[in-house]
Amino acid sequence: MNVDFSFILFIAFAAAACIQLCYYWGIFSRTLAKVKAPTGAVQPASVIICARNNRRFLEENLPAVLSQDHPDFEVIVVNDGSTDGTIDFLDNLEREQDRLKVLHLDIDERFHRGKKFAQTIGIKAAKHDILVFTDADCKPASDQWLKLMSQSMSKDTSIVLGVGNYQRKVSLTNWIVQLETFHSLLLFINFSLAKKTYMGVGRNLSYRRELFFSVKGFASHQHLLSGDDDLFVNETATKSNTSVCIVPEAHTISEPKLKLGQWMTQKKRHYSTGKMYKFKHRFALGLYAFSLLFYYGLGVLAILDQSFLIPVLSIVGFRFITQAIILFRNMKVFGYLKYYWVFPFLDIGILLIHIFVGVRGYFSKPLRWNY
Repeated sequence: MNVDFSFILFIAFAAAACIQLCYYWGIFSRTLAKVKAPTGAVQPASVIICARNNRRFLEENLPAVLSQDHPDFEVIVVNDGSTDGTIDFLDNLEREQDRLKVLHLDIDERFHRGKKFAQTIGIKAAKHDILVFTDADCKPASDQWLKLMSQSMSKDTSIVLGVGNYQRKVSLTNWIVQLETFHSLLLFINFSLAKKTYMGVGRNLSYRRELFFSVKGFASHQHLLSGDDDLFVNETATKSNTSVCIVPEAHTISEPKLKLGQWMTQKKRHYSTGKMYKFKHRFALGLYAFSLLFYYGLGVLAILDQSFLIPVLSIVGFRFITQAIILFRNMKVFGYLKYYWVFPFLDIGILLIHIFVGVRGYFSKPLRWNY
């Protein structure tokens, strides 16, 4: 190759690498600071769970929610037209548990209104201002979960983002789920710590009832079946009203999809809401994704060209060391340290997910929400 082309190729590669390093040192390094448990006051809270044909999960996980070490809380379960015996189970449990409040919704399959309607009903029924959300297939990592989430809500805070992990199983699908979930946490938790909050996950999320009604609930995206968590947070989060609760005792653990096709459908639905994010967030996430693509694509070409081989390998080495340091800390904080040995392959895996799932999801219509 001629010198001019080789030089341009090297500069383009170096630029992509610099952008990547800016994300690592400027954003993803936020968890390098020592993670401390929240020390605020324990405040009354209402836990809201929406369920549809999830009796098995409710039987397994609801007792752990009801037995939280918290002095003043209620648990509201909104049964959205279940036909699997959920009604009998919840009604029997409600008679035994003073903290439990059950709401049954009758639905017509032709006019199913989705999770947002069920969640709105639960919010209206809540008696406390602090709302904490999780799903029927989620179990708190400890009996301190609710206390820690409520302690993270200060007088200036309206939103608390939590960590929602998945159970570990021995399968290829589970490995993919674990690494993609870690990468999602790497982004949205660290972005929030950098005062650039763009989403949260409904498996472990808290916000004030007052905030919900101040923006008329899900009105701005009511036409979409998904987005009750990420789009709501994207709309309402500011630099000063959001905090994170990432100590291990405050995590939740969910049962993952067992089949790759099921997981891909789920991720496709999640990606479909990304086009609704604020432009600044779409730009930041897009810049990260494209710089990652160009870093690897141009890096391979620059190595094959060999005109600037030593500088190229030096940049690759520096980024590798940076990634090793920062991902180690993030994996430790989020509970993924056992996967640390695969971090060199994380980028390639995420690129493939973006290409085969994310792009399709971005240009597709949201599908029916199952919960």
